[in-house]
Amino acid sequence: MAGKILRAVAVAVGVTLVLAPVHVTAVLGFPFASERYDSSGQGGPFRSCTADSVSCAGPHVPVMAGCVLVVLGGLLLAAWAGRRAARR
Repeated sequence: MAGKILRAVAVAVGVTLVLAPVHVTAVLGFPFASERYDSSGQGGPFRSCTADSVSCAGPHVPVMAGCVLVVLGGLLLAAWAGRRAARR
């Protein structure tokens, strides 16, 4: 029984480590997609929107949702792989 649990944990951790670059990208992409920025070209993409901004873009909700789905999908994949390894 302990061997199955250890194998399940090892597989889940392995899948999580393989997907770590994808998770890091999604986690770092979320705050960038959620912030407002000046798209007028006068202050760069990370300048905050002020009353004198010529053009201001809001949060990119589809990108934010995609980042959340990528992280949740990776966690579910790791859990599924761990459960499957425990059955063997």
